[in-house]
Amino acid sequence: MQYILFTFIIIIAVIAIVIFKSVHLPGLVKKAEEYMDNGEYGKASEIVRKVLDKKRDYVPARFLKAKLLKQQTQYLMAISEFNGILSIPDYKKFVTDLDIHYNLAELYNSTNNWSKEIDEYKIILTFNPDDLNGNHRIGHAFYMRKNYKKAREYLLKAVTLDPGLSDCYRPLGISCYKTSDYEHAEEYLIKSMELPGDRSEIYFYLGSIFKMKKDYDNAAAMLEKARSNREYFTKSLYLLGNIFYEKGIFKTAIEYLEEGLNHLKEKSDEEYEYRYLLAECFELENRIKEAVYHWEKINAGNPNFRSTGLKLKSYKDIMRNTNLMTFFTSPLDDLQHIIVEVISGMNYNIVSKKKINPNEYQYKAYNIKRINDPPVLIQFSRTTKEITEGQIVEFQKEIAREKCKSGMYITTSRFSLKAKSSSANRMIELYDSDFVIRSLEKIKSRKGVINGI
Repeated sequence: MQYILFTFIIIIAVIAIVIFKSVHLPGLVKKAEEYMDNGEYGKASEIVRKVLDKKRDYVPARFLKAKLLKQQTQYLMAISEFNGILSIPDYKKFVTDLDIHYNLAELYNSTNNWSKEIDEYKIILTFNPDDLNGNHRIGHAFYMRKNYKKAREYLLKAVTLDPGLSDCYRPLGISCYKTSDYEHAEEYLIKSMELPGDRSEIYFYLGSIFKMKKDYDNAAAMLEKARSNREYFTKSLYLLGNIFYEKGIFKTAIEYLEEGLNHLKEKSDEEYEYRYLLAECFELENRIKEAVYHWEKINAGNPNFRSTGLKLKSYKDIMRNTNLMTFFTSPLDDLQHIIVEVISGMNYNIVSKKKINPNEYQYKAYNIKRINDPPVLIQFSRTTKEITEGQIVEFQKEIAREKCKSGMYITTSRFSLKAKSSSANRMIELYDSDFVIRSLEKIKSRKGVINGI
């Protein structure tokens, strides 16, 4: 009987101890949480330490300890503690996976460990693909790593879930721009302009988008603002030069490009891009020596940059021929009397002419020896580039539109093999730079001195 009574007492005592611990430990953790909330981290930590001395893997205490370390900016220790909780078999009875992984993601962000932060948010999104915070933060993390494709994917999801996430507008707009989604890029960059802060980056990308849309006035206005920021100074000036190049205002383009060129690192790709566009502007302004100067600078640093070598060779050949040089040092408008004489020397009488651009004219003419024949369309192209098959095809279409029977293509350059083959089937006669040089020599020998040369 005494034995039974003793056993019963022991059982009661054990139950009492278990009940005491089950009530006492959570009570202690709750008290520690109160201290932490009040900023009394020392008192909170002391309680947690005592709890863990009694029960080393008591998850609520471990979790609170990790949060205390995080609050006290002991990030690496906090990371270790949160990861330690994940190794405890029954941790899910006390905390959720999301609670732990959210904390780890924030800690990895605080320690600039972007890859680990992304890994944590990937885990979070496996539990809930529509988790707003997960999409929001992982999008920002990818943006900081310049992974614009992934940043666009997650940030777009985040703003779809919550359109009021204004801190997504700028990175989302730039990510969309970098991934060629210009429609969304424009939308979110414009939205980001309503937010405080430096807008230079926004101006630059919006200016770039407007330029692509050929909205040159708005593009120029944006880029003029962007250039005030040192980071976007030379990039903005290059695009401004490009805008005026495309508009055919070459003098203004040259001014912008020369200003930017002085601030560039020598023998860089950016310098070569600048010089190449500058050379093309000078070429179209008939300032051949300046154009050649910039092509030579490019060729000295990077002979394989674009078509610089071919350009340089073509223009050096031109500069060695005084007759051909005439066509590259004067506006084509001022050389009409010479071109008319070249065409007349082929027994054609010009009845109309049309300016296509500063380097191309079209003439409608009749053969003076075959007056009853339909008119011929004549294309004169001043260029150093080889005439392609595509240009011959387009000229054939123009011949049909002008209701001409045949055509003649005269150029200061050469024709590609495909262009020659294509012209034979389209009743188009080809005359290259050799013909132009011979014609000028005949005119010069006949007149002594060509007026205007």
